[in-house]
Amino acid sequence: MASDPMLRGLKVLDFSQNLPGPYATFLLSGWGADVVKVEPPKGDPARHIEPFFSMVNRGKRSVVLDLRDPTSLPALEALVRWADVLVDGFRPGVMARLGCGYERARELNPRLVYCSISAFGQEGPLREHPGHDLNLQALAGVCHLERDADDTPRGSVVPIADLSTSLVAVGAINAALLARERDGEGRYLDVAMADAVLSFANVWGLGIDFAGRTEAQLAPGGAAAKRLARPFVARLERLKLYAMPQYGVYRCKGNGHLSLGIVDEAHFWKALCEVLGLGPAAKLPMPGLVAMGPVLRPLIAARLRLDTAERWTERLRAAGVPVWPVRTPEEAAREPQVQARGLADARGWMRAPLPDAAHPSAPAPKKGEHTEAILSGLGVLAPASARA
Repeated sequence: MASDPMLRGLKVLDFSQNLPGPYATFLLSGWGADVVKVEPPKGDPARHIEPFFSMVNRGKRSVVLDLRDPTSLPALEALVRWADVLVDGFRPGVMARLGCGYERARELNPRLVYCSISAFGQEGPLREHPGHDLNLQALAGVCHLERDADDTPRGSVVPIADLSTSLVAVGAINAALLARERDGEGRYLDVAMADAVLSFANVWGLGIDFAGRTEAQLAPGGAAAKRLARPFVARLERLKLYAMPQYGVYRCKGNGHLSLGIVDEAHFWKALCEVLGLGPAAKLPMPGLVAMGPVLRPLIAARLRLDTAERWTERLRAAGVPVWPVRTPEEAAREPQVQARGLADARGWMRAPLPDAAHPSAPAPKKGEHTEAILSGLGVLAPASARA
């Protein structure tokens, strides 16, 4: 690990709440940035969700400001002059109404990188419409692909819209900082949750097209063949790689589960067939495994139920097959691989998943813990509303 954090000395002003912005600034803090979290008098609503709040706000400092109070404006402007990066998570126009939109911030600090994170971005008919992770998953097609057992659309449990937005924000901020090194100018970054999750879902939703390939193969059979195969084709359109019998999660003896992660590697498929005793199936061409899925999946499932997930993992790993038993988040933190990379602390909390990132040594700040120290260091008094 590098001795000097890559973003040491970078000053980040964070007006965001809940997840997309706070996780992005948590990632920046892992590279050594000094992140000051600006909270309203009632605090970030996520403070009521622990340990989530502490996880994404570790190592930050907290200032309380009531941005609706005009007497807070001198403190706000002093903070903007201090910062290299400003992150806000409000709907378009809110920061301007509070006296710190980009135009005003640029007057105060021309080198400021100003990153606005919103549901739909600063332009378009939905720009002022509220939206959370599930809404953006629905828009992007994720809910269409994720289905309950009764075929009802649902959202991914992991908030993919929020977290993909955090990654986009971190990339955009670092690119803007690099550009600033060239020309000395700050940048305005319009980061939309919809844009982020649409990009993720589009690559997978349209890029993996077993359904289209199957429909093309059925074309010579005419309308009747297409009509009979319609449910199968619809299922392929949603399952993506999970339509392949060699890619999925299987139940094993003792109720453990095992993930098989073979995609288009014939040598992995051959090794799997040898270990499971499915020798003749090893000769099947990889493109044909999707069509053979309804036959092969029950055979694989029956074999894997004969032993535990741990023992199958040992045997299949020895044969070079990409597999791993299903772990809980708590179990994952104890994995030797996770420990070897220094990813988890004693609580099982992961550090920022970035090269050379460190575990913040300080806990999440108490609400307003650093208000007096930071503002007095900038030569301004904390307004009465911040001390209430």
